[in-house]
Amino acid sequence: MPAQLGKYRIDAILGKGAMGVVYKAFDPHIERVVALKTVRKELFSDARQAELISRFKNEAQAAGRLQHPNIVSVYEYGEDADSAYIAMEFVDGTPLNALMVAGQPTAPARVAAWMGDLLLALDYAHARGVVHRDIKPANLLVTAAAQLKVGDFGVARIESSTLTQTGSMIGTPSYMSPEQFRGETVDGRSDVFSAGVLLYQLLTGVRPFTGSPTIVMQQILNQVPPPPSQLLPSLGTGYDRLVELAMAKAPADRFASARAFLDALVRVGQSGGADADALADTDRTVLAAALRAQPPRGQPDIETGTGSGVHTMTPWKLEAFPELETILSRQIGPMARFLLKKVAAKADGIDELCEALLAHIPSELGKVEFQQGVALVKRKLAASGTGTGTASRAAMGGRRATGMGTGLGGATGVAAGAAGRPAIRAPVAFDDALVEATAQTLTMLIGPIARVVVKRAARQTNDRDDFLRLVAAHIEMPSERARFLAENGVAG
Repeated sequence: MPAQLGKYRIDAILGKGAMGVVYKAFDPHIERVVALKTVRKELFSDARQAELISRFKNEAQAAGRLQHPNIVSVYEYGEDADSAYIAMEFVDGTPLNALMVAGQPTAPARVAAWMGDLLLALDYAHARGVVHRDIKPANLLVTAAAQLKVGDFGVARIESSTLTQTGSMIGTPSYMSPEQFRGETVDGRSDVFSAGVLLYQLLTGVRPFTGSPTIVMQQILNQVPPPPSQLLPSLGTGYDRLVELAMAKAPADRFASARAFLDALVRVGQSGGADADALADTDRTVLAAALRAQPPRGQPDIETGTGSGVHTMTPWKLEAFPELETILSRQIGPMARFLLKKVAAKADGIDELCEALLAHIPSELGKVEFQQGVALVKRKLAASGTGTGTASRAAMGGRRATGMGTGLGGATGVAAGAAGRPAIRAPVAFDDALVEATAQTLTMLIGPIARVVVKRAARQTNDRDDFLRLVAAHIEMPSERARFLAENGVAG
């Protein structure tokens, strides 16, 4: 193992692939751990080495422009005398294939969450002209926070532009599309096919195409696998048409895009009896596990966890719990309902309840998003006259509840009146023009993720000032945040 490659210190071998070795390395310039995927130059003939290395570099740069939370980022291209290499984000995660048990279906909630992340990543990359070409469980990493990340995004395309020159075929046979086997030009619908194969395997516990590479090729080109419901009747028939469309032999007969696939998956989950609620987002979809449909107002089915049932619930809990469960599920998944029940019995007010819940959210961004959602729930409770229960013990003790006051510089829009009752400012509507202008301004401050932040905030509130405060929470520098709010006429 080399000690150094370019500026990178080599610390360990992560794995070996068709093109070379993948190392765990350290970038001393910005002090971060990276993964280095190397490519052996001897794979290229002397006559074409310059051309192919140039193409490799261009493809690496294209992949480097993909900045998405569900895609392993490509940082840099480099080369030395013996190899070319790509520096990528190091993800401390588990390959999806290690989480799947042969012959055993995966829980529908996990299927929804993993497929949601995958299809969002594909939709994002395809819109930018990058096709993965080798979607399979081993290339999908699941982090400790249950987020799925697509590894080698763009690298498979790079491999196909190089190794195919030496007669190698890129892709894993069981997940390859028919057009890949036929050597035809592929587009995003090839990845849709591979994602359909993965969905089938997750739902049923078996691959739809199995056997030797030759047999698999013949199956993919000519045979239609049995519908998932035939293997597992408890699934219902909702998923049958879904996988049929995803794995259609002709690209024109498949879902036109990964987004269309995702939308159909969401509809099946909602109407087909799956125990999951789809929460779509242009950047990241978290399909919250184990969310049942919210009961009609006045008929909650939530218990406090004390064993005494619904009648022990105070009015603010009855009104707030369904929405709090949804907000919390976006961050921690299927444990939200259980955790909410457990904590509720000991909490006299929403601040105290949410302080306890905040400790269970693993990421800092998740904590901020949770606080934003709770601030809006508090506003609704105040506006309806329900109230938010007793102030938290921390607040009663003279300390501000952690992150649960106004949260975002007054994002609740509630101010104390002379009589001690909250004075509610009437919401001020905003339009698409403001959303677009805000996205453009925010992009200059936080980068491409701005459009995701803006669209998410626009769905959370119908009030202009609250919308701008939610957006401003993502501006890291306090001075820039204050200037953004001031320029938009919003009190910080």
